[in-house]
Amino acid sequence: MTASFAALYRRRFAIAVSRPIALVSQLLTPVLWILVVGPALAAAFGGFADDLDYFTYVAIGQIVFIIPFSAMFAGLVVITDRDYGILRELLVAPIRRATIPLANIAAVLTVAVGQLGLIVVLAIARGAHFHVSPGRLVLALLAAALLSVGTYGLAELLAYRITQPQVFGTLIPAIGATPWALSGAIYPLATLPSGVQHVALVLPWTHCVAVLRYGFMGSKGSGLREIWHLHSELAMALLSVAVLLAFAALTVGLALRAFGRATLK
Repeated sequence: MTASFAALYRRRFAIAVSRPIALVSQLLTPVLWILVVGPALAAAFGGFADDLDYFTYVAIGQIVFIIPFSAMFAGLVVITDRDYGILRELLVAPIRRATIPLANIAAVLTVAVGQLGLIVVLAIARGAHFHVSPGRLVLALLAAALLSVGTYGLAELLAYRITQPQVFGTLIPAIGATPWALSGAIYPLATLPSGVQHVALVLPWTHCVAVLRYGFMGSKGSGLREIWHLHSELAMALLSVAVLLAFAALTVGLALRAFGRATLK
């Protein structure tokens, strides 16, 4: 099983990064956001909190835009493999069927790690000020990983439920961008209308933004208190990680079930 998993992982990772156009698409968005869009937002809206470095604030928020968006786009590969690619051959190979989606998840997670690292490096080069500790950093990285896995699980689930790539394509911006716009990535949750705030509080994107800011910036500006209203920042961060874990477990479980049903036909 280990050998088959490694082979499937390498294949899926190669699809994401080996071709020039694929590699450029994975790298261009983080570069654009951090070097161009982030500073522009900081110049336009940076005055809402005098004691907060808004560029750092918004740079961390871009992680929660880029990683899920890439995960949703990765669902198109599933549709291609299903309709025109290698899936039929893989289903008759002597491997456990669940290895196929699990290897896909691992490859998508690897891409997400690379994108997060690129964002952090570019943000530091552009002047972001991070204040990290090992424990907080681990929670931040775990939150980002769980959001990536959870969003890709949702992408795989939709890919096996939707027969037309065009329909799936319309869902990419809806799922990849809309929750991000409500998550507090570029402005505090308190600025949203009260009814919208209640929606934002249940979104995994919101919890990931808060934990990432807690991990990279400390308690200042994390937004955890706006979500949980507790005294302990660590306790609130752990609760948000638990929400992300539940999201990832649910979507991956449903994706595996959808894959099993689709491949039995």
